Amino acid sequence: MNVSARILIAVASLASLPVAMRPLLIVLLGEHNTGSYAAAGTASGAAALGFAGTAAAWARALPRFGDARVLLVAAAAASAAGAALAATTEPTAFVLMAGLCGVVTPPVTSSVRAMLPTLLPPDALTRGYAANAVGQEVVYVAGPLWVTAWSALSGPRAALLASVLTGAAALALVAALVPRSRPDAPANAPGRSPLAASGVRVLGAVYLAYWVCMGAMWVLVPAFAAHSGYPEQAGLLVTVWSVGSLAGGLLLAARRRSVRLPVAYPALLAVLFATSLPLVLPTVPAQMAVAIGIFGMGLAPWLAVSDELVGHAAPAGRAGEAYGWLASIGQLGGAVGSAVAGQLADRHGGGPAFLVVSAALGVGLAVALLGRRALPAGPPDRVR
Repeated sequence: MNVSARILIAVASLASLPVAMRPLLIVLLGEHNTGSYAAAGTASGAAALGFAGTAAAWARALPRFGDARVLLVAAAAASAAGAALAATTEPTAFVLMAGLCGVVTPPVTSSVRAMLPTLLPPDALTRGYAANAVGQEVVYVAGPLWVTAWSALSGPRAALLASVLTGAAALALVAALVPRSRPDAPANAPGRSPLAASGVRVLGAVYLAYWVCMGAMWVLVPAFAAHSGYPEQAGLLVTVWSVGSLAGGLLLAARRRSVRLPVAYPALLAVLFATSLPLVLPTVPAQMAVAIGIFGMGLAPWLAVSDELVGHAAPAGRAGEAYGWLASIGQLGGAVGSAVAGQLADRHGGGPAFLVVSAALGVGLAVALLGRRALPAGPPDRVR
């Protein structure tokens, strides 16, 4: 993988910091500014809904107006909204401002994913998408430490502002690095929505199921830690989960495999399903750390293959928009998973509650297998 692609992926990962840490930042800041966890939780949901509602529109604008221009406009809007949120103390206004933060979420991940075919040869794309997934996992491993450190030093407001400013600076650098030409046709070229493509619909349905699983995990892991009598271990378990995903992504990025994308996609999803089943067994955090670390190893590789398949499945000129639609679908799936898992967590904490994770992945695997004929072939030689 060439140097320009590596630099772009690294900087784009840093630019995603305020979005990746937004749920944590909004909850901490919401309780600090309003004194209410209810307002903080509602605000976090409002941000997710705002993001879901506009992700595809932002992504659609990328090839139409130019990635650099769109990213800079979004960076300015996101910085202004973040600063306003930091200063808002009235609960209703805080919820509304959090929703606005979601609306103006910069489409940096959609931009980079759509740009990778310009920067890499076809046989190196999977390694590029794997590196991108690894970059995201690094953010999820280091991000909570970043937020915790700023909160301890100067409070939640400082943590939010530091994250917003860091993200804006990285976005400006991404805007300077992205190629001026796109790997596909302009977005205003004749053509239908990406959702009209059968392959994109199959991938979107599987992605929805995947994010139901992820939304459930974000609720069930802290609930397990609390019910096992070690609530302070929740953060450590999430870190182990992310480190497992990071390890899997690094392994995919480093190796060349003679497995084509339509085969690797359901195979890796089957691995996720199989490794999710033992999550019902642990009773103490040490046992869960082993189970969740193994489960995490399949996440980044599957996401890398999924990202590449989306690029092949989208109609010409619509790859960025397709990634935007998946971001919207993911937000909705995560909300459903969190809501369902919340009900189960109150009753069980861990154990059988984790079956919702396996059920979601099982549904996704079934959809992937039933719709495999609609999946694009990808590069004819090797997946790397």
